[in-house]
Amino acid sequence: MNSPEPVGGVPPPSTDLVGRQLLVREILSRLSEPHQFGAIVVGDPGLGKTALARTVAEGLGEDVTVVQIGAQPSLRKVPFGALAPYLTELSVADAGSPIAIYRALTRHLGQQGTGGTVPLFIVDDAHDLDDSTSVLLAQLIATRRARALVLARPTPGPPSEFLALSHDGMLDRYDLTPLNRQQIHELCVRELGDEVLSSVSAVLSKTSEGNPMFLLALLHSDARSRYLLKRNGVWRLSGERPGIDLRLTDLIQGQLRGRSGPELEVLETVALAEPVALSVLRESCDPLAVDTLIDDQLLSLTAGPEARVALGHPLYGEVIRAQVPIGRSIAIRRRLLKLIEDQAESIEGFLRWVSWGLDCGAVLDDATLLKAAIVANRLYDPTFALRAARVVQAPELKSRALVEIAHARMTRGDFAYARELVDEALLNCGSLRIAKEATLLSIDLRMRGGGNAQEIRQDVHRWEQTVDRIEQLRNGSSSPSIRLSRMGSQILSCFVLNLEGRYLEAETQLVAIRDNPEGTEETRLAALALLGEALGSTGRPLAGAAATAEALNIIAASGHRFLRHQEFVITRHGMSLIRGGQWKAIGSLLAAYSQAADGGMVYFGGILEYFEGIIALRQGRMRTARKRLMLAVEGFRESDIAQLLTMSTGMAAYACAMAGDTAGAQRYSKEFAALPAYGSLQARLQGKIHSVGANAHLVGASAAITELRGIGEDAESVGMTTLAASAFELAVRLGDSASLTALHRITATFDGADGAVVNAMAAGMLAKDPTRLEAAAQQARDADYFLIAAECLGTAINLLSAQGQTQRSRALQPALNAVVEKLEGLHGHQFSEAQSATKLTQREQDIVTLASRGHSNRDIAEQHGVSVRTVEGHLYRIFAKLGISRREDLQDLNPS
Repeated sequence: MNSPEPVGGVPPPSTDLVGRQLLVREILSRLSEPHQFGAIVVGDPGLGKTALARTVAEGLGEDVTVVQIGAQPSLRKVPFGALAPYLTELSVADAGSPIAIYRALTRHLGQQGTGGTVPLFIVDDAHDLDDSTSVLLAQLIATRRARALVLARPTPGPPSEFLALSHDGMLDRYDLTPLNRQQIHELCVRELGDEVLSSVSAVLSKTSEGNPMFLLALLHSDARSRYLLKRNGVWRLSGERPGIDLRLTDLIQGQLRGRSGPELEVLETVALAEPVALSVLRESCDPLAVDTLIDDQLLSLTAGPEARVALGHPLYGEVIRAQVPIGRSIAIRRRLLKLIEDQAESIEGFLRWVSWGLDCGAVLDDATLLKAAIVANRLYDPTFALRAARVVQAPELKSRALVEIAHARMTRGDFAYARELVDEALLNCGSLRIAKEATLLSIDLRMRGGGNAQEIRQDVHRWEQTVDRIEQLRNGSSSPSIRLSRMGSQILSCFVLNLEGRYLEAETQLVAIRDNPEGTEETRLAALALLGEALGSTGRPLAGAAATAEALNIIAASGHRFLRHQEFVITRHGMSLIRGGQWKAIGSLLAAYSQAADGGMVYFGGILEYFEGIIALRQGRMRTARKRLMLAVEGFRESDIAQLLTMSTGMAAYACAMAGDTAGAQRYSKEFAALPAYGSLQARLQGKIHSVGANAHLVGASAAITELRGIGEDAESVGMTTLAASAFELAVRLGDSASLTALHRITATFDGADGAVVNAMAAGMLAKDPTRLEAAAQQARDADYFLIAAECLGTAINLLSAQGQTQRSRALQPALNAVVEKLEGLHGHQFSEAQSATKLTQREQDIVTLASRGHSNRDIAEQHGVSVRTVEGHLYRIFAKLGISRREDLQDLNPS
């Protein structure tokens, strides 16, 4: 490929273009067709038009001449100004002659040696192309003497000559769109060079709005150091939000350069006031400038009964606001202060109005300041919450403001100071509202700091005592507000019951609270969330998901009032969906809330990876499960509001073991054993179950099976049936057929796909019926439970082989092979027709596992609590059974 040097030189070869690969291939394919003469690519600044063209040029053959043409606003009125680099030998007399220009250009192309191949013109910033060049290039394309790749912004758009060629079918048009969330994550991983938590890409996707140029600026080393931190090879958030640095400021200022004075005034006004009513903006600023900016898509109109105006990209607002001089900013704010007050129904408008009032010295009443602090805390803006709460002066509101200051301090990670403020607010508290808010905040602090159920119960008891004292001060009058406070403390008592695994006891109380006519929307949504957790933990995940979905609907319909409950409900809703095998629903949940407008989910540790990891684990995609759960652990090290670190650590150990990562399994098993006992009993025991399963792969299954049976039996006895089923299922997976009866009995009453699949597997294995196992495998495969499907098919094949039905056994092998491929390399003894190790007892198999890993006879004896002589006797019998004579031969039986 021959490329003449345009002004500035040809950019270096690009790497793979994230999110545009299909478009590049399509354009290259179209350029190879004889009746197609190019394409028009339209997109906003920063979406990657130039990088796309560069990649297309790199994909062309060596015999294609590429002519780079860069249009510039300064040359827009200069005839053939864009072609100046190729007309250096043209005389002054011929400079205005289209024929002479054409001949000079064709001579230049001829010197490049096209070999008869039609050249390709790449026209960058075609919206700034002078008319003469547009006409000439269009004539070359129309007469089939050139191809073109035309790059332009949507406004003012490509020149009319190229649009006419597109209308005639000679040029295809493609409109570039912003990168989606998945593509943003892929680009983050590529640029940062390590694993990236989903919370990071969620923040950056929202901040950049899918614009690759802005994203790359945010990921530049100078910018990312302010809000990103890498630990254990994983990038995570370390600050409140990405900051604007000089690099990004220069990029955005470059996009705004050349705007008129009235247009800049409009941009400044909107940046300071957005969203602002369109009618008022037209009165305050030049209406023509407003219309021009809307047409150029630098301003966007929001839907609603009255059109409101915002900047086309949020980063534009941050840069413009930072550049407006203080005096001018105050003048604009004072002029529009009354306007913003009228917009108080908008959350953003209300907060901006309060902020302006504080900046301009306006008199704001304490109730308004307190409301602003509450809203800011719910929107994860601790800086503004502190600013508003600290200036509250009314004595009757001081304690309430103190709670909001504590809330903001907690968000910033200053737990000790937040604890002092909460305790101060509750000391001799005489307000039911403050007692409630301070208690909820105290429990938040307990959860973030690893507090246990007993500590939370003490908080509930303190709240009850405060309500009793206030009731006595009111002459023992049990008013509706007193009864509502007691209902709130009862909800928190049920929360503690759930933490302790006493779900059936909590369920009865929660149903009564849910149906209490004196309850509020908040008490109802809290009761529904906890009820959903209780139902999902006792084998009724579909009913549980229905309850938590109703709670989410209440939050969605409440504006910003209940946003602080969102993560609490989402976690429980997601777990019910997973336990019910509702894969599509959980995918939709994560997609919806990972980019919620309030930004709450992005601060929620590794919750997205946690859900994805559990799904992969249940489906049997162990490599994916390993990766996602390892990321979840790293996320929860930073922020573990829901206290899921213990559970995810144990599951990470198990996923590593199943994926063949012995070192990872050992590391996470040790980490699990060292973690303090906090969080719910169910989460701790789920982590324990999977940690035991991981250790079984490392040292043998005998002790693990015994421990899993014990956990399962204890859990079933107190009604924790979902946990019991997990323990018995894992014991069965390790070869314990005795656990099949309990597993079948427990899952018989479960609702949802998960329980049905496990129950069908247990029934087929109990009956030792190949036909039923084959049907169970099909049921599991249809529900994407590939590991269970493989186990059912493997067992059916072994049974058929033992019964001498060799032909039928072999007929099932292709189906097993197809399912095993979905397990991402996982292979186990249950998936093959015969293995010599299956002749051994469980104790003998455990000794083979340890001996094959290099453990001495004394090591094995100590781990199993027997004498060295007993181990030597076992090895003698093992060698005889397997027909081997050397210890090294055991490695062939246990290569992992």
